[in-house]
Amino acid sequence: MKALVMDGGQAVRSMVGYALRAEGFDVREASGAPEARALLDTGFSPDVLIACQFEDSTGMRSLKSLNAHPGMKMVPVLLMADRNELASQMEWKDAGVTCWLTWPITPDKLIEMVRLVMFDAAK
Repeated sequence: MKALVMDGGQAVRSMVGYALRAEGFDVREASGAPEARALLDTGFSPDVLIACQFEDSTGMRSLKSLNAHPGMKMVPVLLMADRNELASQMEWKDAGVTCWLTWPITPDKLIEMVRLVMFDAAK
């Protein structure tokens, strides 16, 4: 199982990556869409993308552009967000988000949701 974790902050990427690696995931981390796209261009093909803390339309545009990459076809996207971001769920859905987790997020809840979106995507 492969996961791509995208967040501008190293601390969040590390925390999410650690939780996923503990469950046996091959995890790659990216600070944003350009770095994530570069990973996809190398042939890395994630089973799930976890996008963290995108707070504005810039994040939404970045996610849309990343989802246009051929390596992202059929890859579910889990957005880790604060409650304020949930007001624009339809816009995030249009950007390619499959489901949301709101802070605070425990490692167990994160793993549960990752497995759920991967299972749903496999149907």
